Amino acid sequence: KREYPTLVQEIVEPVVEEVKPKPMLSYDILSNCYAYVKSVYPNTPGTVHIQANLSDSGEIGVFYYASSGLWHYVVVESVDGDMITFSETNYQGHKKSTRTMPRASFVGFYDL
Repeated sequence: KREYPTLVQEIVEPVVEEVKPKPMLSYDILSNCYAYVKSVYPNTPGTVHIQANLSDSGEIGVFYYASSGLWHYVVVESVDGDMITFSETNYQGHKKSTRTMPRASFVGFYDL
């Protein structure tokens, strides 16, 4: 009787990583910079309190556009020297965007 070698093949189950979808921002949040900041930091106080308590650093960045008289609020993502990277809504229409600008571009910051 002839014997044949037995082939053993290891079966490797693929590793499946759970991919969580990014949360969708509502039109109201995409249309309002303060609403976006509030969605990221639910304990954010009102804009009058923020404007009265600006400092040199914080999680919320504040711009003031003198030509239009409008305030703009952003979420500070990172700081690299004098450059601030931040996310925002309602700067380029009704969408979320990320930009990097010099610290001097900001009126100030609010520290939660």
